[in-house]
Amino acid sequence: MNTLQSNATLLNPEVLLQFLLYKDSSRQATTKLAPDCWIDFDTAFGPTFQPGTEHKVSVFSPDCKPVPYKVVVARSPLLGQMPHPDQEQVMVPTATLYFLPAA
Repeated sequence: MNTLQSNATLLNPEVLLQFLLYKDSSRQATTKLAPDCWIDFDTAFGPTFQPGTEHKVSVFSPDCKPVPYKVVVARSPLLGQMPHPDQEQVMVPTATLYFLPAA
């Protein structure tokens, strides 16, 4: 990637969103809730995913049928970085969301 392309990516404020579900209330272990996806920075770190907000997701059963599931955001999104999933030697910003099953 040349310098112009690298600088252009800064103009597109997207982060790679990671969804993790705490396995229990001890918050010691997590499992991946959904595949990573690109999302704009303001949505990832705005009011949509603040602690205590509830969300409905579909978890697929072994026979590939969607099962509705409610989760609640357990903590503020964490900003990080990781290697780009499709481009070598490029780092991308990430937002990691931690959820708990809703009561």
